Amino acid sequence: MSNLNGSKSGGSEIEQLVQLLSRLPGLGPRSARRAVLHLIKRKDGLMIPLSGALQRALEAVVECTTCGNIDTISPCAICCDPRRMQNSMLIIVEDVGDLWALERATIGAVRY
Repeated sequence: MSNLNGSKSGGSEIEQLVQLLSRLPGLGPRSARRAVLHLIKRKDGLMIPLSGALQRALEAVVECTTCGNIDTISPCAICCDPRRMQNSMLIIVEDVGDLWALERATIGAVRY
């Protein structure tokens, strides 16, 4: 097992963090190592708040039963918006990333 600088040694918790982060899109092993080093150096300012936010998200976030969006309520805030209920266009999206991209584009009061 290698540590942050790539040498063989202990630090299984660090290595586990690197392995988990490297599973995220866009993060390979080298980027994950840099991220872990950054987190460890900033425990109070970043690592602790991040772990708390992840725990709260794990407990609160659900998938909308109507459109598949991710929110803390189901149906989500988008599906509960009364402006979207009447005479709005229905757009079929493949995943929540597409839904979020369309929402950022502010194309109007549509349903998903």
